[in-house]
Amino acid sequence: MFRFLRHLFLPHERNNHRAKIIHNSSLATIFSLFLLLNFAWYSISLIRPDILGVSYSVSESELLILVNKERGERGLAPLTLNPQLSDAARRKAADMLEKNYWSHFAPDGSTSPWGFIRAAGYSYVNAGENLARGFTDSSSTINAWMGSETHRDNILASKYNDVGFAIVPGTLTGEETVLIVEMFGSTTSQTLAVVSEVPPTSPSAVVAKAEKEPQEPESQALVQVKAKPMVDSRITSRAVSTVGLTFLAFAFVMDLVIVERKKIPRIVGHNLDHIMLIIGFLLLIVLQKGGHVL
Repeated sequence: MFRFLRHLFLPHERNNHRAKIIHNSSLATIFSLFLLLNFAWYSISLIRPDILGVSYSVSESELLILVNKERGERGLAPLTLNPQLSDAARRKAADMLEKNYWSHFAPDGSTSPWGFIRAAGYSYVNAGENLARGFTDSSSTINAWMGSETHRDNILASKYNDVGFAIVPGTLTGEETVLIVEMFGSTTSQTLAVVSEVPPTSPSAVVAKAEKEPQEPESQALVQVKAKPMVDSRITSRAVSTVGLTFLAFAFVMDLVIVERKKIPRIVGHNLDHIMLIIGFLLLIVLQKGGHVL
Protein backbone atom coordinates (compact mmCIF):
# COMPACT_ATOMS: atom_id res chain seq x y z
CA MET A 1 0.00 0.00 0.00
CA PHE A 2 2.80 2.39 0.91
CA ARG A 3 4.61 1.65 -2.36
CA PHE A 4 1.43 2.35 -4.31
CA LEU A 5 0.85 5.69 -2.54
CA ARG A 6 4.50 6.61 -2.96
CA HIS A 7 4.28 5.86 -6.68
CA LEU A 8 1.07 7.89 -6.91
CA PHE A 9 2.08 11.01 -4.95
CA LEU A 10 5.89 11.17 -4.68
CA PRO A 11 8.47 11.54 -7.47
CA HIS A 12 11.17 8.82 -7.61
CA GLU A 13 13.13 6.81 -10.15
CA ARG A 14 10.35 4.26 -10.82
CA ASN A 15 7.86 6.91 -11.97
CA ASN A 16 10.51 8.90 -13.83
CA HIS A 17 10.72 11.39 -10.96
CA ARG A 18 7.17 12.54 -11.59
CA ALA A 19 4.28 11.56 -9.29
CA LYS A 20 1.89 9.36 -11.23
CA ILE A 21 -1.18 11.41 -10.27
CA ILE A 22 0.20 14.52 -12.02
CA HIS A 23 1.21 12.80 -15.24
CA ASN A 24 -0.71 14.20 -18.19
CA SER A 25 -2.49 10.88 -18.73
CA SER A 26 -3.58 10.75 -15.08
CA LEU A 27 -4.83 14.34 -15.13
CA ALA A 28 -6.80 13.63 -18.31
CA THR A 29 -8.37 10.57 -16.66
CA ILE A 30 -9.25 12.54 -13.53
CA PHE A 31 -10.84 15.30 -15.62
CA SER A 32 -12.89 12.78 -17.62
CA LEU A 33 -14.08 11.05 -14.46
CA PHE A 34 -15.00 14.41 -12.97
CA LEU A 35 -17.19 15.27 -15.97
CA LEU A 36 -18.84 11.83 -15.92
CA LEU A 37 -19.51 11.93 -12.18
CA ASN A 38 -20.82 15.50 -12.42
CA PHE A 39 -23.32 14.45 -15.09
CA ALA A 40 -24.40 11.40 -13.05
CA TRP A 41 -24.66 13.54 -9.90
CA TYR A 42 -26.87 16.10 -11.62
CA SER A 43 -29.09 13.40 -13.16
CA ILE A 44 -29.64 11.60 -9.86
CA SER A 45 -30.42 14.85 -8.04
CA LEU A 46 -33.18 15.58 -10.59
CA ILE A 47 -34.63 12.06 -10.67
CA ARG A 48 -34.33 11.18 -6.97
CA PRO A 49 -34.01 14.33 -4.82
CA ASP A 50 -35.00 12.17 -1.82
CA ILE A 51 -31.68 10.33 -2.22
CA LEU A 52 -29.42 13.09 -3.51
CA GLY A 53 -30.63 16.62 -2.90
CA VAL A 54 -30.26 19.75 -0.80
CA SER A 55 -31.08 19.43 2.90
CA TYR A 56 -33.02 22.40 4.26
CA SER A 57 -35.38 23.40 7.05
CA VAL A 58 -37.02 26.82 6.95
CA SER A 59 -40.21 27.86 8.74
CA GLU A 60 -42.42 30.92 8.88
CA SER A 61 -42.40 30.86 12.68
CA GLU A 62 -38.59 31.02 12.79
CA LEU A 63 -38.46 33.78 10.18
CA LEU A 64 -41.10 35.79 12.06
CA ILE A 65 -39.30 35.37 15.39
CA LEU A 66 -35.94 36.39 13.92
CA VAL A 67 -37.38 39.42 12.10
CA ASN A 68 -39.15 40.64 15.24
CA LYS A 69 -36.01 40.01 17.27
CA GLU A 70 -34.09 42.39 15.00
CA ARG A 71 -36.86 44.98 15.29
CA GLY A 72 -37.19 44.55 19.06
CA GLU A 73 -33.47 45.15 19.60
CA ARG A 74 -33.96 48.55 17.98
CA GLY A 75 -37.14 49.48 19.85
CA LEU A 76 -39.47 48.85 16.90
CA ALA A 77 -42.92 47.28 17.17
CA PRO A 78 -43.15 43.61 16.08
CA LEU A 79 -44.67 42.66 12.75
CA THR A 80 -47.82 40.54 12.58
CA LEU A 81 -47.97 37.56 10.25
CA ASN A 82 -50.66 38.36 7.68
CA PRO A 83 -52.27 35.53 5.65
CA GLN A 84 -52.93 37.77 2.66
CA LEU A 85 -49.30 38.84 2.44
CA SER A 86 -48.24 35.19 2.78
CA ASP A 87 -50.60 34.35 -0.07
CA ALA A 88 -49.05 37.14 -2.15
CA ALA A 89 -45.58 35.81 -1.37
CA ARG A 90 -46.60 32.31 -2.50
CA ARG A 91 -48.05 33.73 -5.72
CA LYS A 92 -44.74 35.53 -6.38
CA ALA A 93 -42.65 32.40 -5.71
CA ALA A 94 -44.87 30.29 -7.97
CA ASP A 95 -44.63 32.89 -10.74
CA MET A 96 -40.81 32.95 -10.59
CA LEU A 97 -40.65 29.15 -10.80
CA GLU A 98 -43.21 28.97 -13.61
CA LYS A 99 -41.58 31.69 -15.72
CA ASN A 100 -38.01 30.81 -14.63
CA TYR A 101 -36.84 34.25 -13.51
CA TRP A 102 -35.15 35.70 -10.42
CA SER A 103 -36.22 39.31 -10.03
CA HIS A 104 -38.70 41.58 -8.27
CA PHE A 105 -40.39 42.14 -11.64
CA ALA A 106 -41.13 39.57 -14.36
CA PRO A 107 -38.85 40.04 -17.41
CA ASP A 108 -41.84 40.66 -19.68
CA GLY A 109 -43.21 43.28 -17.27
CA SER A 110 -46.43 41.33 -16.74
CA THR A 111 -46.14 41.06 -12.95
CA SER A 112 -44.88 43.16 -10.04
CA PRO A 113 -44.79 42.65 -6.26
CA TRP A 114 -47.68 45.07 -5.85
CA GLY A 115 -49.82 43.12 -8.31
CA PHE A 116 -49.44 39.96 -6.25
CA ILE A 117 -50.29 41.83 -3.05
CA ARG A 118 -53.42 43.35 -4.57
CA ALA A 119 -54.43 39.98 -6.07
CA ALA A 120 -54.23 38.44 -2.58
CA GLY A 121 -56.76 41.01 -1.33
CA TYR A 122 -54.40 43.09 0.82
CA SER A 123 -55.21 46.79 0.49
CA TYR A 124 -51.84 48.36 1.22
CA VAL A 125 -50.64 51.90 1.70
CA ASN A 126 -47.06 50.75 2.28
CA ALA A 127 -45.57 47.58 0.84
CA GLY A 128 -42.18 45.97 0.34
CA GLU A 129 -40.54 42.75 -0.77
CA ASN A 130 -37.37 40.82 0.08
CA LEU A 131 -36.27 37.75 -1.88
CA ALA A 132 -33.81 34.98 -1.03
CA ARG A 133 -32.84 31.70 -2.66
CA GLY A 134 -30.54 28.81 -1.85
CA PHE A 135 -30.46 29.23 1.94
CA THR A 136 -30.96 26.07 3.98
CA ASP A 137 -32.17 27.53 7.30
CA SER A 138 -34.05 30.53 8.64
CA SER A 139 -31.18 32.20 10.50
CA SER A 140 -28.85 32.31 7.46
CA THR A 141 -31.66 33.86 5.44
CA ILE A 142 -32.27 36.65 7.96
CA ASN A 143 -28.52 37.20 8.37
CA ALA A 144 -28.16 37.65 4.61
CA TRP A 145 -31.03 40.13 4.50
CA MET A 146 -29.65 42.04 7.48
CA GLY A 147 -26.25 42.13 5.78
CA SER A 148 -27.73 44.06 2.85
CA GLU A 149 -28.67 47.71 3.45
CA THR A 150 -31.80 47.73 1.28
CA HIS A 151 -33.16 44.47 2.72
CA ARG A 152 -32.34 45.59 6.25
CA ASP A 153 -34.23 48.84 5.63
CA ASN A 154 -37.35 46.82 4.79
CA ILE A 155 -37.05 44.63 7.89
CA LEU A 156 -36.51 47.62 10.16
CA ALA A 157 -38.98 50.03 8.55
CA SER A 158 -41.35 51.50 11.13
CA LYS A 159 -44.01 52.08 8.42
CA TYR A 160 -44.73 48.33 8.21
CA ASN A 161 -46.89 46.43 10.68
CA ASP A 162 -47.66 43.24 8.69
CA VAL A 163 -45.47 40.61 7.07
CA GLY A 164 -46.01 37.43 5.05
CA PHE A 165 -43.64 34.65 4.00
CA ALA A 166 -43.50 31.98 1.32
CA ILE A 167 -41.00 29.10 1.45
CA VAL A 168 -41.17 27.22 -1.84
CA PRO A 169 -38.76 24.53 -3.07
CA GLY A 170 -38.35 24.09 -6.81
CA THR A 171 -36.02 24.26 -9.80
CA LEU A 172 -34.99 27.73 -10.95
CA THR A 173 -32.59 28.35 -13.86
CA GLY A 174 -31.70 24.65 -13.82
CA GLU A 175 -30.82 24.53 -10.12
CA GLU A 176 -32.71 22.82 -7.33
CA THR A 177 -33.26 25.49 -4.70
CA VAL A 178 -35.59 26.98 -2.10
CA LEU A 179 -37.21 30.35 -2.76
CA ILE A 180 -38.03 32.52 0.24
CA VAL A 181 -40.27 35.52 -0.36
CA GLU A 182 -40.94 38.11 2.35
CA MET A 183 -43.77 40.61 1.78
CA PHE A 184 -44.21 43.66 4.03
CA GLY A 185 -47.27 45.85 4.30
CA SER A 186 -49.34 48.30 6.26
CA THR A 187 -52.82 49.75 5.87
CA THR A 188 -52.55 52.84 8.06
CA SER A 189 -50.62 55.52 6.14
CA GLN A 190 -51.71 57.94 3.43
CA THR A 191 -48.75 58.36 1.05
CA LEU A 192 -48.02 58.19 -2.66
CA ALA A 193 -46.71 55.18 -4.56
CA VAL A 194 -42.93 54.98 -5.16
CA VAL A 195 -40.37 52.27 -5.93
CA SER A 196 -36.88 52.55 -4.46
CA GLU A 197 -33.98 52.78 -6.92
CA VAL A 198 -31.05 50.49 -6.10
CA PRO A 199 -27.83 50.09 -8.15
CA PRO A 200 -28.07 46.89 -10.26
CA THR A 201 -24.67 45.70 -9.07
CA SER A 202 -25.81 45.35 -5.46
CA PRO A 203 -28.54 43.21 -3.85
CA SER A 204 -31.82 45.09 -4.06
CA ALA A 205 -35.03 45.28 -2.09
CA VAL A 206 -38.21 46.96 -3.27
CA VAL A 207 -40.51 49.30 -1.38
CA ALA A 208 -43.81 50.84 -2.46
CA LYS A 209 -46.59 53.03 -1.14
CA ALA A 210 -50.11 53.68 -2.43
CA GLU A 211 -53.45 54.89 -1.12
CA LYS A 212 -55.82 52.03 -0.21
CA GLU A 213 -58.45 51.23 2.38
CA PRO A 214 -57.32 49.17 5.40
CA GLN A 215 -58.37 45.53 5.66
CA GLU A 216 -58.31 43.21 8.65
CA PRO A 217 -55.86 40.27 8.45
CA GLU A 218 -57.07 36.72 9.00
CA SER A 219 -55.44 33.93 10.98
CA GLN A 220 -53.20 31.42 9.20
CA ALA A 221 -51.27 28.33 10.20
CA LEU A 222 -47.48 28.69 10.19
CA VAL A 223 -45.70 26.81 7.42
CA GLN A 224 -42.48 24.83 7.67
CA VAL A 225 -40.67 23.42 4.65
CA LYS A 226 -38.20 20.62 5.32
CA ALA A 227 -36.19 18.20 3.21
CA LYS A 228 -33.67 15.67 4.43
CA PRO A 229 -32.30 13.56 1.56
CA MET A 230 -30.07 10.57 2.23
CA VAL A 231 -27.10 12.52 0.83
CA ASP A 232 -26.87 16.31 0.94
CA SER A 233 -25.63 17.16 -2.55
CA ARG A 234 -24.30 20.61 -1.64
CA ILE A 235 -22.21 19.53 1.34
CA THR A 236 -21.02 16.31 -0.31
CA SER A 237 -19.97 17.93 -3.59
CA ARG A 238 -18.07 20.63 -1.70
CA ALA A 239 -16.33 18.02 0.45
CA VAL A 240 -15.39 15.80 -2.52
CA SER A 241 -14.07 18.78 -4.50
CA THR A 242 -12.05 20.01 -1.53
CA VAL A 243 -10.50 16.59 -0.83
CA GLY A 244 -9.69 15.95 -4.49
CA LEU A 245 -8.07 19.34 -5.03
CA THR A 246 -6.14 18.99 -1.77
CA PHE A 247 -4.63 15.69 -2.91
CA LEU A 248 -3.63 17.24 -6.23
CA ALA A 249 -2.09 20.25 -4.51
CA PHE A 250 -0.17 17.90 -2.17
CA ALA A 251 1.22 15.95 -5.15
CA PHE A 252 2.36 19.12 -6.92
CA VAL A 253 3.94 20.53 -3.75
CA MET A 254 5.82 17.29 -2.99
CA ASP A 255 6.95 17.09 -6.59
CA LEU A 256 8.27 20.64 -6.43
CA VAL A 257 10.00 20.17 -3.06
CA ILE A 258 11.64 16.80 -3.78
CA VAL A 259 12.83 17.72 -7.26
CA GLU A 260 14.31 20.98 -6.00
CA ARG A 261 15.93 19.30 -2.99
CA LYS A 262 17.50 16.47 -5.02
CA LYS A 263 18.34 18.78 -7.92
CA ILE A 264 16.78 16.39 -10.42
CA PRO A 265 17.18 17.80 -13.95
CA ARG A 266 14.10 17.56 -16.14
CA ILE A 267 11.95 19.51 -18.57
CA VAL A 268 8.51 19.83 -17.04
CA GLY A 269 5.61 22.22 -16.66
CA HIS A 270 5.44 24.97 -14.06
CA ASN A 271 4.37 23.28 -10.82
CA LEU A 272 4.06 26.57 -8.96
CA ASP A 273 1.47 27.78 -11.47
CA HIS A 274 -0.52 24.58 -10.97
CA ILE A 275 -0.32 24.94 -7.19
CA MET A 276 -1.56 28.55 -7.30
CA LEU A 277 -4.42 27.56 -9.61
CA ILE A 278 -5.52 24.73 -7.29
CA ILE A 279 -5.32 27.04 -4.26
CA GLY A 280 -7.50 29.51 -6.14
CA PHE A 281 -10.12 26.81 -6.77
CA LEU A 282 -10.01 25.78 -3.10
CA LEU A 283 -10.57 29.38 -2.01
CA LEU A 284 -13.57 29.65 -4.35
CA ILE A 285 -15.08 26.52 -2.80
CA VAL A 286 -14.47 27.70 0.77
CA LEU A 287 -15.73 31.24 0.16
CA GLN A 288 -18.70 30.22 -1.96
CA LYS A 289 -21.94 31.55 -0.49
CA GLY A 290 -24.83 29.23 0.12
CA GLY A 291 -27.53 31.56 -1.18
CA HIS A 292 -28.47 34.85 -2.79
CA VAL A 293 -30.71 37.74 -1.85
CA LEU A 294 -32.52 40.16 -4.10
